[in-house]
Amino acid sequence: MNYRPEVRGGAHLLLVFAVTLVVYLLTMPRTIGLEDAGLFQMVCHLDGISHPPGYPLFTSLCQPFVQLSIFAPGVFAGNFLSALFAALGCSVFFSCCFSITRDLMLSSVAALAYGFSATFWSQAIIIEVYSLAVLMFLLCWRVLLAFVESGRVRYLYLAILVYALSLANHWPLMILSTPALLATVFPRRKLILSLFKSPGFWMLSVFSLLLGLSPYITIFLARDTTIAVYGDVHSLEELFRYVARSAYSDHHELADSLDRLRFMSWLLVESATQFGLLAIPLMVLGLVASYRTLPPSTALGLVLMYLGSTFLLNFLVNFRYEFFWQAIFKPYPIIGYLALSFWLASGVRFVVDWLCKVSPRFSRAVPWVVTTVVVSSIFSANLYENNRRTNDWVEQYGISVLESLPKDAVFFASGDFEIGVFGFLHLVMGIRPDIELRSWDNLVFSNRLVSPFSTDEIQQAKRIEFLEGSTRPVLASSVPLAPATHQGAYYRYTPEQPRSVERNPRMDLFLDQLLDLYIAGLITDPHEIHFAFYRLVSFTRQYVQLALTRQDLTEVEDARLIRLQSTFPGKLATLKTLLHLDSGNDGRLFLADMARRAEKQIPASITSESLAVFYEFYGRIMTIEPADNIKAIAYFEKSIDAYPVSNNTSICPLTNLYRLGTDLDKMQILSQRFPESDCR
Repeated sequence: MNYRPEVRGGAHLLLVFAVTLVVYLLTMPRTIGLEDAGLFQMVCHLDGISHPPGYPLFTSLCQPFVQLSIFAPGVFAGNFLSALFAALGCSVFFSCCFSITRDLMLSSVAALAYGFSATFWSQAIIIEVYSLAVLMFLLCWRVLLAFVESGRVRYLYLAILVYALSLANHWPLMILSTPALLATVFPRRKLILSLFKSPGFWMLSVFSLLLGLSPYITIFLARDTTIAVYGDVHSLEELFRYVARSAYSDHHELADSLDRLRFMSWLLVESATQFGLLAIPLMVLGLVASYRTLPPSTALGLVLMYLGSTFLLNFLVNFRYEFFWQAIFKPYPIIGYLALSFWLASGVRFVVDWLCKVSPRFSRAVPWVVTTVVVSSIFSANLYENNRRTNDWVEQYGISVLESLPKDAVFFASGDFEIGVFGFLHLVMGIRPDIELRSWDNLVFSNRLVSPFSTDEIQQAKRIEFLEGSTRPVLASSVPLAPATHQGAYYRYTPEQPRSVERNPRMDLFLDQLLDLYIAGLITDPHEIHFAFYRLVSFTRQYVQLALTRQDLTEVEDARLIRLQSTFPGKLATLKTLLHLDSGNDGRLFLADMARRAEKQIPASITSESLAVFYEFYGRIMTIEPADNIKAIAYFEKSIDAYPVSNNTSICPLTNLYRLGTDLDKMQILSQRFPESDCR
């Protein structure tokens, strides 16, 4: 039976939507995770304001959606909305490719390859703004393709509206991708230039633009919000600062041109591995073929599409090249990877055509076999890391912490991850309604002690005033309460007692689970690896201090401490805890042996600051009698190279060693490099 192209195209579009949505539903997490998941869940469930630039289009859509009566409380509705946007995006991408090529096979492969690509899949299954950003870009691209094809001006007005709505979701990614859209309409440049002479065109264009940007009004109108990163926005000036992201900095003090070069190499590797290794030669073939088969403006638009949110963005930001910031950067090129998917599909079409010429007898079977192999290989390559259905350790950690707190406690959280996880579980899921959850930095929650824009001195004074006046138990997970009792997952403020440590049996079951996952290498998400590292550091400090205070560890606890110290974060925490003790030659041998074993375990995910701390510890160990000043100098230098800031505490011991060795030239260079350090 013969189908008209439009009907067959519609059937393929629906198939792409159904297949991708089913896959996302089967692999999405059922519990709260990291990134911005906790914050977005709170914003959507509690009608709040998200972090700058606010993403008002996303929040305006998600807030009524997640509160529909058909959804039970939890993460499913928010994750499902993201998956829905992603599946719709794949369908619109199919339509774009079909509009350009009139090739059903190529369009289907491009859409499914993109849907199962590593980064897009990872963002499609969690509550995030990126799948909507892709959908809005593709809608704008599709409307512009219709304008180019038909010459009807109404499509141009619609494109302006969709473009403005895209800016109301994630304006940085949309602006970076704008050159690709301009290349798309280049064939209609004469028509557009003629429209510029019409006042009516400008009036309708401005109206469409303002209508698309109107979701930003919701940020200005929101009042007395339960969740707002910096609080309510009270003036147009504050709104502009919020939308402009002026509170954020994309330029790190320690980053330099070498970091940009490393990110360029990293972006190439990320691009090459989005679809598995099998796809690399196909993408190269497709890139070459696109310049032979597509109109020049379309071929150029695809290149600009890729460059915009990858290498152009890398030029505009200045991140320190390390694992954590790679994880932050990872979803940014998500629109650029659309071009890779198209080139991949073009490469598949080239191979299919060649095979059909070589073996005409199998010309009917070849397209099905090749496309099935390619799409299946992409799906298989990315399934393991993106199948997060049973990934629940982060939520288990949050629940364990909240349920272990004393009755009516005040609990301070710090950092995006902690605030997101604890905030969602407490405020949305209603876990431990008796406690009061606060942000140490006066962010997100409405019960802030003072404006987050206040000076550090004012904020600290308010914290001290609160702590001294509180009659409730006060605890914090990773902030400097003092004096405090360390209980592993958090500290308890104890103003009438010296610093101490206590057992926390209610957290031990979770700790065993975390150790099982970490040691077996089953934690693969970059954000979760980072989060787990510092949880293990905190638990190790607790157990080492328990052992040092003569609190005899049970056999089970002793085995748990050994497991903790088998990990790099466990060794790092042990070194920090033991270094200040005067344990003689035996202690030096023990510390040196642990440092030597830790050096062989340094994870790729370690931050430059933690690496600097480790090298400093190693250097200090080498200064213990019998000292090895040559090795000590080498490790202090490594520490400073890893984290070259004036508050690096390796500077002064290195200065003293230079002085002892009469290496005055190096000492002078070091003092000139860090003039703020006072090592007298």
